[in-house]
Amino acid sequence: AYGDGTALGEGETELLRAAQLSRLGPRVGDLVWDIGCGSGAFAVEAARAGAAVIAVDRDPAACARTDAAARRYGVQLQVVHGSAPHVLEDLPEPDVVRVGGGGAAVVSAVADRRPQRIVAHAATRDAAELVGRDLTEHGYRVECALLQSVELDTRAWRETERNVAFLLSGVLSDRPVIR
Repeated sequence: AYGDGTALGEGETELLRAAQLSRLGPRVGDLVWDIGCGSGAFAVEAARAGAAVIAVDRDPAACARTDAAARRYGVQLQVVHGSAPHVLEDLPEPDVVRVGGGGAAVVSAVADRRPQRIVAHAATRDAAELVGRDLTEHGYRVECALLQSVELDTRAWRETERNVAFLLSGVLSDRPVIR
């Protein structure tokens, strides 16, 4: 688990990943940071869209999974082992960033670097409000959506798994930041 109480692997659902990719919109010429890369699925999808990707995770197993996923799908990306926000200091400036773990402290450190777009998720409304407020204070226009996915066993049409997450996205505004 991350220090903010989120479980390892949270944010790895296919629906949330698709929504994050849609909001972030990585494209050719973008440098994407994927912080808390987990399985590597998001990093691989961003690389398949033509973006340059730096995938970061403090878990060596997650780094290995991301490397393996990149090889399996024939994409190139850089994997960096280390804990955010400290490991981010030496990385080149990003255009777009997915914060998959680390909570508000990591989102704030990322916002200080001024990427054009940031996506993050939160498990609770309080955590979402904290992240959203911080992005707003950094000059980002913020959108938030509550996503819920329910997997069903189609033999009995019974629920097998339910995932709920607040998806936050921030786009850098043109107006100056007031602190």
